[in-house]
Amino acid sequence: MTDEDNVIGFVVGGAYSKGTLVQLQNRVHEEIEVGYCLVAESGRGNYLMIVNDIIADSPNTAITVNMARKPTFTKHLLSDILLTSKLNCIPIACASGDRVDEALTVPDYLSKCKLLTEDAAEAFYGKIDWQKRYPLGTVRPSEYNVPLDVSVMVQNSFGIFGKSGTGKSVLGNLLSAYILLYSKNSVLAGEDIPTTQLIFDMHSEYGLKLKTPSQTILAPGVAQCFPEEFKVYCVDHELVGEIEKEFKRGTLAKEFKIKKEKIEVEDIIALSELLKISGVGALNLQSLKDKLDEIAGNWFEAIINFNDYTNQDLKNMGFDTQTITSLRALSRRLSIFKNLPQFSEADDTCQELLKELENGKNIVVSFGKYGDLEALYMFIVNYISRRLREAYVGKSIGEGVRNRIIIFVEEAHKFLNPGVRESSPLGLIARELRKRGIVLGIIDQTPSQIDENVFGMIWNFFVGATSIERDVDVVTSSLKLTQLFKPLVTSLRRQEFLVYGSALKYPAVVKIVDYNSILKKVREEYERKFKANVNNDNVKRFLEED
Repeated sequence: MTDEDNVIGFVVGGAYSKGTLVQLQNRVHEEIEVGYCLVAESGRGNYLMIVNDIIADSPNTAITVNMARKPTFTKHLLSDILLTSKLNCIPIACASGDRVDEALTVPDYLSKCKLLTEDAAEAFYGKIDWQKRYPLGTVRPSEYNVPLDVSVMVQNSFGIFGKSGTGKSVLGNLLSAYILLYSKNSVLAGEDIPTTQLIFDMHSEYGLKLKTPSQTILAPGVAQCFPEEFKVYCVDHELVGEIEKEFKRGTLAKEFKIKKEKIEVEDIIALSELLKISGVGALNLQSLKDKLDEIAGNWFEAIINFNDYTNQDLKNMGFDTQTITSLRALSRRLSIFKNLPQFSEADDTCQELLKELENGKNIVVSFGKYGDLEALYMFIVNYISRRLREAYVGKSIGEGVRNRIIIFVEEAHKFLNPGVRESSPLGLIARELRKRGIVLGIIDQTPSQIDENVFGMIWNFFVGATSIERDVDVVTSSLKLTQLFKPLVTSLRRQEFLVYGSALKYPAVVKIVDYNSILKKVREEYERKFKANVNNDNVKRFLEED
């Protein structure tokens, strides 16, 4: 194809706030899709633009022509003469010589417009180097792979959003693998402190295998691709055996346990919104903790079994009628925890988990069959996060903090909504600990439920398809020309994301790379540079069998 063959039209108008209008020439509008990238060649430079709307227009004379009985060649001739197809485009960036800047105006009238080529895309987005910049996916209609600057992304919180089935878990695993490889590279080069990951894995898609909504296996999770670097703590004890059977991981998978006497009142109060615990109920629990300790050896055991005691027994222990009524109501709300195997009389793996995280081991907390038990998921996330925060408050990078920590959390709105954000351990971490090296990887399908102050802390956005207006409003609110980007979000396909923020030079609609293929490449890079301490053939078998 010659350079002229790539010309699809000319700029015929527009406004910066409304977009650039391009009239098609020698192309029909059905050949162009929303999300395509164009380059407008203006006297000032080349403008990168994204198509956000396609308009098939015609003058009034065309409407009066009866096309029903016309032969095909006549229809084509008349459509070329009478019909006008236009594209509305978002101005993204302007390249002039070696300088590329954000576009703050529109291309000149009659500027020639072309489909984006790989060479042109590279001028705007840069090159992949497999040190800091890793392949995220292609921008249509080219096959150019956009580089994501992971060295920048890990400095601040980021968010992955989109409705169910858009590919959030696949993207999360991909980013996790890139963070791992970047951390190893940066430490080897002496350019950065290690970056470790704490992944709360609701459906075991990081610790074991990625699956479709119908439970069809897609690919191994990141922890299975890099068994040397991850330890999986299993809330579901059956996962330990499953992981060992699948990959012979042995002691690298371990059951997660919480010792009952280690549970604090604050761990329960953090669930007040979910369990509908009133402020009075929370205060009662706080003030009666010591008394509850006397009943069963620890207050948590006493409160979850409180309804096993008769009123007379409780009165003999010094509880009045009003207090008994209040604590019985609270006990009913906490009964969900009564017979769960994660709560132990003796074992507690939380401190071990935190120590390994501090020492540079990547951690996945996989919930298995308990992933849909909301109260348990929230309890364990809060329990670990609270103790992590307590360990890092007062420290800073270079002064007590040896490694950066990224916390991946699914269904993040449960911990970061306006009702709980101020008291939630994750909300406190987001607000207080960025300068101490702890940031969040927020994953959610209802971003409108997340507190707006949290969105102010997110520096990079990966936005999958959503059709709920309030969610579209929220995920595009950090962009300039917000109204122009909204049609892109509603038109995204599965595995397509609108990506923008500090780690990508300019916003782009990206078709995410094939996960299986790229994980093999990441694994090859890892093995080429770093000694693996497990059987490499075993890793390769696992990567290939799905």
